[in-house]
Amino acid sequence: MLIPLPEALSQHYAYIGVQKSHVNLGFYHGASLNDPAGLLEGTGKKLRHVKVRNMTEAKNPAIKKLILDAIAERRRLTKT
Repeated sequence: MLIPLPEALSQHYAYIGVQKSHVNLGFYHGASLNDPAGLLEGTGKKLRHVKVRNMTEAKNPAIKKLILDAIAERRRLTKT
């Protein structure tokens, strides 16, 4: 699945942070995302992240849903 890149900074929805033992998949507005699987971590006002430690975790359908929801939320708020 290809996801188009944001055209403006206000459209950014996610980031990847590489750590020694895992990768953080972060969401700029993650605090507003629905997370029934309880994957999101963090205590910031807006930022949340998911720690991905291996390919099995990376293939979790709940992570894909978070990404798609983050994209939809940004598009709705930026009207793109």
